[in-house]
Amino acid sequence: MNPDTFIYGIDFGTSNSAVTIWNATRRQLVRDPRIAQVEASFLYFPYALRKITPFLGNEARRRYVDDGMRGRLFQAIKTILPYASFTHTVVNNEAYTLEELIAIFLTHFKQRADAVTGQDGKHVILGRPAVFAEDPTADQLAEDRLRAAAHLAGFTEIRFQYEPIAAAFAYESRIDHPERVLVADFGGGTSDFTVVQLDPRRQGLTDRASDILATGGLPVAGNKYDAATMWHKITPLLGRGATYKSWGKEIEVPDSLYRTICQWDQIVFLNNPKKLDFLWRMTGLSSDPAAFDRFRALIKENQGFALFQVLEAAKIALTTGVTTPIDFDHPRIPLHLRMTRSQFNRQSADLTEQITGYLDRFLTDAALGPADIETVFLTGGTSLIFKLRQELIERFGLEKIRDGHEFTSVADGLALSAPLFFPELHS
Repeated sequence: MNPDTFIYGIDFGTSNSAVTIWNATRRQLVRDPRIAQVEASFLYFPYALRKITPFLGNEARRRYVDDGMRGRLFQAIKTILPYASFTHTVVNNEAYTLEELIAIFLTHFKQRADAVTGQDGKHVILGRPAVFAEDPTADQLAEDRLRAAAHLAGFTEIRFQYEPIAAAFAYESRIDHPERVLVADFGGGTSDFTVVQLDPRRQGLTDRASDILATGGLPVAGNKYDAATMWHKITPLLGRGATYKSWGKEIEVPDSLYRTICQWDQIVFLNNPKKLDFLWRMTGLSSDPAAFDRFRALIKENQGFALFQVLEAAKIALTTGVTTPIDFDHPRIPLHLRMTRSQFNRQSADLTEQITGYLDRFLTDAALGPADIETVFLTGGTSLIFKLRQELIERFGLEKIRDGHEFTSVADGLALSAPLFFPELHS
């Protein structure tokens, strides 16, 4: 008796990642607790004098904090894929290419799936956003790099599926009648959209191209909402807007410093003598010395990640509540604020407008209006942001809104896409 044939679906996400398995022989998903857990897309190398095995996922976050944030933590490395300028980085005196870093993640998920199937899996369907980058060359570079990482992880048969299409197939597995669906996949790095004609009777067919009516996306999502909170709520407490005197003139501190710290992983690049010397001088010359003392501590004590964890928690709290504290208890950076949902909405209004403006143009270009959409399927953690959801309700009506498993729909749909990409295994 021949063994079953398995195909893996891996959703390597900006914020979270997951793996699902498709049994091509039995034409069904494999459900197993060993692969049920979604993991944060963190990679942590403790400082060491030799090459060391890094920690991944939620364990990476815990270890990084427990180690006093002294090692090297990677988050959202998926967003680097389109940038040709990033060739490698050095960790503990070892050089790593971006492909090698991502291969660590993919190897981890392959090993978890192999433990379930008892095989050395070679077939994989990887998720990709509708748009890695608006420049076609950069977009292709991102996909090529992800393919190279999958090869390094041990896969030989590699296919790509758009993440919103994968989410659509996950939703299709739940319905019992045909629906024209707008799938909105709001993640950490991108917001992706697909309009697809779904029909449970067509699930598992090897040709679904005619069912996909439109697909697109933009690189604006959850991480930029956190950056907006950093800019509006926190940077004024670190000196943004302060002035200092130079040659008899009152000069405002340059904004460039503050734009850098709105991405926590860029804060480390301010830890150099020139920048720290400028901040030290600002503690004596500026109109807000205490703010610059906090800014220096943020950089020197590597507290960017910890602070952004607090900001992300506040964002999540406002998906259901109308007010939330922002408490950061570091002795040199004591921050105790409150943020209301209305403040959050105002501070991130430009981001919500970018997303909804893109969606409106996307539907217009597809010659579709709200009345043409029967269901709006929302997935991804950012879909829970209250104002963004309200904008969708206003356009389509509450009765059309459906929610998915925010963090696993894409992985399920990738595995469900297997008949499209490997029809020879389903004959």
